Amino acid sequence: MNGGDLGERIEAWARREVHVELLVAIGSRVRAPGADGAADCRSDWDFQLASSRPEILDRSTWLSALGVEVHAYAVRIGRLGSSAKISAVTDRGELDLVILPAEALRVLTAAMSRPSSTWPPQLLPALTDLATVLAGGYRVLKGEASHGALLARIASEVPMARLDDAAVRLEADGFVCDYVSTWRKVERGEWIAAQRWLHHQLAEVNLRLLHELRLRRGEASFPDGRRLEFLAEPLADEVKVRAMPEAESLRAALPRCAAAHRRLVAALLGDAWRWPELSGLRLGGE
Repeated sequence: MNGGDLGERIEAWARREVHVELLVAIGSRVRAPGADGAADCRSDWDFQLASSRPEILDRSTWLSALGVEVHAYAVRIGRLGSSAKISAVTDRGELDLVILPAEALRVLTAAMSRPSSTWPPQLLPALTDLATVLAGGYRVLKGEASHGALLARIASEVPMARLDDAAVRLEADGFVCDYVSTWRKVERGEWIAAQRWLHHQLAEVNLRLLHELRLRRGEASFPDGRRLEFLAEPLADEVKVRAMPEAESLRAALPRCAAAHRRLVAALLGDAWRWPELSGLRLGGE
């Protein structure tokens, strides 16, 4: 459970450390109680942190110095791809902390002082990533005076990551390619690989499309299928994957996954995209 004081200890540490220029709380713990996606006793702590000495965070010693027992500590590329992220499991709860190099914030501040039409294209991925994170709610814990205006502009002026119609069509065509490939694995008896491909490729596409559909409908939504069980989403059951690494289970799951995909694409694109005729491929050995 995450009912400890890990977040408070990190905030106090950041306020003391000169090299920490910005600490922003994001995610479920900044949402009002009772709101969609609000924190519960199982929620971790999510932060964005800018430091002039990010190498200090490469190892867990800074957490240990706060009286926190660290069970696991990993520095990896974050889900959105443009920043490093620390993930940690401690005796006081779990932590996800995205590291923003302080110099990068200064570059963004300079760029955003100009009209959006002149923003350097190479900065757009980072801006979009930040906007997507901030859209879920944020609270500046340190650095409001120096960086608060920048974050507010990004949150209000930069569109978060979305799928336009062209991107949806690309997802749909890619799904068909992976669908056929998964069937071939089943036919070959590669059931473990087929199960992995079903979850890793096909189900992920459907979750991305459902997320986009909810956003287009103006509804609360969270990436990666988060909280679908609590959002009264009528398509939630259809995007579930029920497949064991065995022939009968996979043969039942694949058409079901494809049916959900067709319904999602139709809801997003109408008649602008159609499922291709695949009967000649004799999928499943039929």
